[in-house]
Amino acid sequence: MDKRLIVEFAPGIAFVLGDTLGGIWVGSAFAAVATLIAIVLRWRWDQSLPWLAISIFFLTAVMVTAGFFFNDTAFVKISATVGSLVFAVILGVGLFFKPSLVERTLGYKIKLVDEGWLLLNYSWIGITLLRAGANELVWRNATDRVWVLYNGFSDFAWFALFFAVTWVVAWEYWDEDAEEEDA
Repeated sequence: MDKRLIVEFAPGIAFVLGDTLGGIWVGSAFAAVATLIAIVLRWRWDQSLPWLAISIFFLTAVMVTAGFFFNDTAFVKISATVGSLVFAVILGVGLFFKPSLVERTLGYKIKLVDEGWLLLNYSWIGITLLRAGANELVWRNATDRVWVLYNGFSDFAWFALFFAVTWVVAWEYWDEDAEEEDA
C-alpha cells in the first residue's frame, strides 16, 4: 500500500482512537494532530503543499472551535457534511475551467476523452453529495459512538467508491489517441 494512502486515512483512525480515550473533543484533537503530521509528510515527500488537506484542516478547526466554544458536538458532526458540500461545489465550479479541476488533478495518470472527464466530474460530485447526505443521516439518527465509528472508518469505503467509479469511467472512456501521442 502506498505510504500516501496510509497518511490519508490516519486522521480518521486517530479520531476514533482519541474518542475512545476521551470523547469527541479528544478525538478531534487527535485528528487535528494527525492531519498536521499528514500535511508535513506530504510536503516532505512531494515538495508541494496538499491544499485539500490544508483546507480540510482549517475547516475542521473552525467547526471544532465553534463547537467547543458553544459546547455543542453538532459542530464537529456537521464538519464532514460541510466539507463534502464545499468539495462538491469546488468540483462543480471546476467544470468551468479547461481542463477541469479533476482532469488537472488526475490527467497525468489517466487519459480520458472529453465525455469521460465530464462523466467523471459529475460522478465525483454525486459521490461527494451522497457522502454529505450519509453523514447527515448517521449523525442525526445514531448514537455518538456509532457516528464516531462511521466517521473514522467510512473513509475507506468512500475512497473505494471513488476509485471504483474512476476505474469504470477510465475503462469505458480511455483516450487511445492521447496514449499513443505520449508513447
